[in-house]
Amino acid sequence: MAHSADLGMLGRYRLRASLARGGMAELFLADLSGPEGFVKPVVIKRMLPQLAAQETYRQMFAQEARLMATFGHGHVVSALDYGVEQGSPYLVLEYVDGADLARVLGEGRVLPPPLVRYVGLCLLRALEHVHGLRDPRGEPLGIVHRDISPANVLLGRTGDVKLADFGIAKGLRTPSHTAPGSTRGRLRYMAPEQVLGGPLDGRADLFSLAVLLYEALVGQGPYSAKTDAQLLLAVRDARLAPPDDLRRAAGGPLAEVLLRALRPHPSERYASAGEMARALAAVDGGNEGEQPWRVAEVVARTLTSEGTTDDGPREAKGRSPFSAVLLEVREDGS
Repeated sequence: MAHSADLGMLGRYRLRASLARGGMAELFLADLSGPEGFVKPVVIKRMLPQLAAQETYRQMFAQEARLMATFGHGHVVSALDYGVEQGSPYLVLEYVDGADLARVLGEGRVLPPPLVRYVGLCLLRALEHVHGLRDPRGEPLGIVHRDISPANVLLGRTGDVKLADFGIAKGLRTPSHTAPGSTRGRLRYMAPEQVLGGPLDGRADLFSLAVLLYEALVGQGPYSAKTDAQLLLAVRDARLAPPDDLRRAAGGPLAEVLLRALRPHPSERYASAGEMARALAAVDGGNEGEQPWRVAEVVARTLTSEGTTDDGPREAKGRSPFSAVLLEVREDGS
């Protein structure tokens, strides 16, 4: 496995390449090495040194690590380790070799309905797991992802579909550290209640997922707004484009599942990720067993078009799937 550089050690991990840098953290491709030639690639998210001394930011970073430590699902990126080196906390994450969904859908590309249905089912199973987590006393953790978007869906070259970036996820007992004047998440994928600053539960994630799946089918999101101000009002009011394009692209049954999840008030949507998954599973999707192969084909096609077909992690050629995600404090400090 070829690597572009050796950036030194961080704990027991050898840093190989810088992947991305955001307002709060930087990401590295790294190796965990052991005896007898054991080498495992991982992604390390390290808090920026200048922020590590500030308690608010350290607590945000630690909160993400604690949340991710509770996850254990095949469609959720795994947290593998957590440590502090020279005063800077770092989180070690599973490396997913492939492309994020934002890359796959770049320039208005679309996916066939059976594949969109499959990706949706994978993400709903991930959300069902995350939303349903409980503490040791059996009390619900009430985790809401709050940032479901194509950049946070990782597709592997072996057909994996994984949900990433829980940096702004929030549970019932986790404090909010949103910076004054900032809005968490990506606006075009937000649920109306998130824009309004109201209380959130898992149904907000279902709305966001439906926007994502709509975009994968139609080639653009469900809003016709041309400016940020128009988009803000359209999202706030769930002012969607007429459903004709969606029905043409998806077919009636799949479109109806998404349209229900896109209803303005949470009480009008599916009550849970499990309920939406059952509705999606009831839509004819062809041979579901073939869909992981289709995911792998789409990833290979995306990487080929970018000239990133070399074997192993692409730290030097093209954008890593992690370069767009897991930097929960954006450049604007939100």
